[in-house]
Amino acid sequence: MEPSELTPAEFDGIRTNRYRPRLPWARIGIVVMLAALIAAAYFWRQKVRADELRSRIQALHAERVRPVLDELDATRAELEEKALGAKSGAANRLVEAQVRLSALHDEEVAYLKVRAPELASESTLRTAIETEEEDAIGSCLGLELTPLSALSEVPEVLTSKWLARIHDTNDMQRLSVREEQLARAIDRELPALQQRLPVDHFLLVLVQGKSRLQDPVDIFLWDLGQDKLVLRSRTENRGRLITVRSQIGPKVDPAKAAGDPIVAADCSIAAHIKAQLGEPTMDLATRD
Repeated sequence: MEPSELTPAEFDGIRTNRYRPRLPWARIGIVVMLAALIAAAYFWRQKVRADELRSRIQALHAERVRPVLDELDATRAELEEKALGAKSGAANRLVEAQVRLSALHDEEVAYLKVRAPELASESTLRTAIETEEEDAIGSCLGLELTPLSALSEVPEVLTSKWLARIHDTNDMQRLSVREEQLARAIDRELPALQQRLPVDHFLLVLVQGKSRLQDPVDIFLWDLGQDKLVLRSRTENRGRLITVRSQIGPKVDPAKAAGDPIVAADCSIAAHIKAQLGEPTMDLATRD
């Protein structure tokens, strides 16, 4: 009888490496949890501090800036409504002047020159306001006129859109910089906006056609304090202007007025306004 073939023995227990120390998983878990708690506490504290700083920025904006922006928006909306209401023109509904030109020198007068087709809708009016070109009517009148578009020209740092961006970060350094930017803008930029308010009068020059050189021009003047239309009149370009009373305020260059038909037309319109508001002027028709 032959002996049975020998087979290698197998270990039935749990294999361990007696030379490799076991990792202290319990301690590692505790350390990881503590680190996570510390990190969470840090970020939570950062968020709390950031929220406090955001609240301070928002409070500063609400107290100093928001009232001015609201008044600018309300004034602009009121003047746009008056302009849209004047689309029918002034030819058949003239209103004799109820204010003198001298009374306007120390007041804030908003101004808009627009063509009648641009009063078709709010959108066309706003486009016209945004693209309005400078003219010489204010200079010829001797008045500092504030373009209606200026009521919308707000430095970005004072806008609500800029303010909303403080929610984009919890970084204290960035928020501190934004707080400094806002405080600086309040000191340097806000006074210029406040000087535009309140608006005392609104002067609307409505061109009934494509060009004030050849088409009728309607003049509207509102006293906003009384919410009253104090002048509604129609004129046309009549040529060069000679003023027999010295002007107060900015003046147009006579040489430029003589050589530029647009400036001459603006001075002719201004002459009509002056005459309506009680200041004597003399118009000389342009020679052919």
